[in-house]
Amino acid sequence: MLKFLARTTALAAMIAVSLPAHAETLKMWGPEQITEPLVAQLWNGIKADFEKANPGVTVEFMPPTGTISNGAVQAAIQSDAGPDVILTNSGIGRISVVKNAKQVMPLTEQYEKRGWKDEIYPWLYTELKGQFGGEIYEVPDGLDALGIWYHKDIFAQAGWKIPASWSEFETLMKSIEETGLQPIAIGPRTTGSAGHLFGNLLQSASGKEAIGKALRREIAWDDPSVAAGAIRLQKLVEAGYIKKEMAGLDLDGASRLWFNKRAAMFVAGPWFTANARKAGYDLANAGYAPMPSDIKGADIPTGGVGWSWLVPVNSKQPELAMKWIDFMLSDAVMKKRAQDPASTMIYPREIPGVEPPTPVLKDIFAAAAGGVGYNPSVYLPGPVLDTYFQVIQGLISGQIGGEDGMKQIQAKMAEAK
Repeated sequence: MLKFLARTTALAAMIAVSLPAHAETLKMWGPEQITEPLVAQLWNGIKADFEKANPGVTVEFMPPTGTISNGAVQAAIQSDAGPDVILTNSGIGRISVVKNAKQVMPLTEQYEKRGWKDEIYPWLYTELKGQFGGEIYEVPDGLDALGIWYHKDIFAQAGWKIPASWSEFETLMKSIEETGLQPIAIGPRTTGSAGHLFGNLLQSASGKEAIGKALRREIAWDDPSVAAGAIRLQKLVEAGYIKKEMAGLDLDGASRLWFNKRAAMFVAGPWFTANARKAGYDLANAGYAPMPSDIKGADIPTGGVGWSWLVPVNSKQPELAMKWIDFMLSDAVMKKRAQDPASTMIYPREIPGVEPPTPVLKDIFAAAAGGVGYNPSVYLPGPVLDTYFQVIQGLISGQIGGEDGMKQIQAKMAEAK
């Protein structure tokens, strides 16, 4: 028995000696598409680079089961066996949920201490500082840039182009509708798809400044200067340029309508490249342009923070989580991601010399270079979002008018104070 104990103790000592002095495991809640081979190849490469730069560290990916929107992130944190660092879709509406539940760490001190404030666009840092009284709970990983996707071949054959003014855009939609094609596809049963089109229409009709004021409660949502976009959607439905039947479609259904060339245009962001790859759509045929506007400077993509890093309050490796975020913000990693075939977004700061992997991403990078407007879906308070999306659904199905819809959103904003 004594001999057995001695051998066991010796073996344990040998194992301890053979392990790195500071063996650590970082559990990371990864991107939604990490099970796709192309995405997995990119992230496994990043993981290997991080482990090489931090001897003794192992990164363990946790394939996500959802997002903050469906409660999966909150459940993972509450399990107490969850991730040390999380990458998830974000925006103030979603971050409010986990911040109010005290599930994620405040990171403002890290922005100063680790220099993160200099690793993102200055306007983005200012935006984040203004959201929760100066405290920041997220580190942006990617920004969205929502605009019009169109088929280059169909547009070329018909002699169409995305015009510069709204009145010309209405004329274009009329021309498309007369050929039997659907001018614009939308899948409002998926809230994101509903918000992407509506945010574009709001900005096109009212301008970025007016929408920003509405989000900051400086203008009411039913003020005529803001309600114009909702009335514009109502008129597009009445004209048949957006079919009422689309109220029953989700993002996948509407996407298929566009990929199969039964619809001429679709409002989406750079992430749509992933949907296109899955559908076998030739991305060389995809064109991209911001929604036209008669207001100077309003013809830019809408957007905002699309994906962010969060650190759970019960992270077992908080310092390692911060190191991981340092790594992800580095020039080398950001450039590697931006140029990889799996790239599906624009990044939180300018990356000089980047050559995007597809022509449409290059178009999106260029369109967003001067900044993006507001996608209210990621800026509105959480309690307002259900009403916001229900109003869009009601407008598309023809059940409510634009003015009434905006009154409903304003009433919910007042309640959410």
